[in-house]
Amino acid sequence: ALRGEGAVLRDADGRAFARDYHPRGELAPRDVVARAVFCEGQKAEGGGHNAFLDVTHRDPAWLKGRFPSVHEHLTSRAAPLDFSKEWIPVVPAAHYTCGGVTTDLDGRATTVGGGTGTNDGGWVRNLYAAGEAARTGLHGGNRLASTSLLEGLVFGSSAGETAAGAVEDNADEVAEAAAEARSAIERRLSRSGCGSSETDSSVVGGVDGDEEAVREATVLLSHLKSIMWDNVGVVRTPSKLSAAVSDLAAIREEADRLWEDRRGSAGVEAVALRDAAYAGLAVAEAALANRVSGGAHYIVLEEEEGEEKNDSRKEMESDDEDEGLVVARG
Repeated sequence: ALRGEGAVLRDADGRAFARDYHPRGELAPRDVVARAVFCEGQKAEGGGHNAFLDVTHRDPAWLKGRFPSVHEHLTSRAAPLDFSKEWIPVVPAAHYTCGGVTTDLDGRATTVGGGTGTNDGGWVRNLYAAGEAARTGLHGGNRLASTSLLEGLVFGSSAGETAAGAVEDNADEVAEAAAEARSAIERRLSRSGCGSSETDSSVVGGVDGDEEAVREATVLLSHLKSIMWDNVGVVRTPSKLSAAVSDLAAIREEADRLWEDRRGSAGVEAVALRDAAYAGLAVAEAALANRVSGGAHYIVLEEEEGEEKNDSRKEMESDDEDEGLVVARG
């Protein structure tokens, strides 16, 4: 939003660098801007910062009125910052995955070539997707933020209407499927020890969980975040993705063990770790299998990596646009 109002990306020396990467500069597509900030950040020396957002040329009163949330966040930090007078340190936002479930115009999940559980039209029975989870093809690989809200409204309505019609036409079949799903969920909860009120209290409250397990889950989750940022982040390579898959698989095993051993008493930290491990591994495996860059998925093949590093200012093209930055914390 700040870039849309004329904010300029600068390095530590004050040089505006956005147009080194794309003719549209700060208004380039989100993935291009994110990689530009990433590349400039790699040039920082001595642990310093090398990417800032400068909007000090705008009227201070207007800025604070136009961006009250930004003003509130920056002034409430341990080291308060006045963005009408100072540059804002920024880092690239790593959007690990955009969409994924391919749908038709009615929000029905589709599959190439049909298969088990699909109808003759190639869509999966009783499975619909809309918004962030869907891959409609409408906005491409950068489909997030305002564009995904639009998709959520349009395709959410379409999916809902289609699903409602399917229920009316196949009431008995839908009721049977719902009963099977409910039974499966109950069996899973029973195996995980989530059926008792004592376990439910520890899971919901978190603070009542096993202290040792909470600490272990917290450490593992922090490690998982580092793996995702370092190896499945803004710029990806097959070797880093392969390492991430291996490390994340090990963390997933630890997360499952932690949960099963404590039968849920580890608290919400163990739940968060388990969910993050499964999601992170799925993203890393999908990224490793896809050698074609598109939107937020930008992969540099090993033989190209040396050239990429020596020419970090090369133009990075894309057809989609939106915001790719977050304010640096701390």
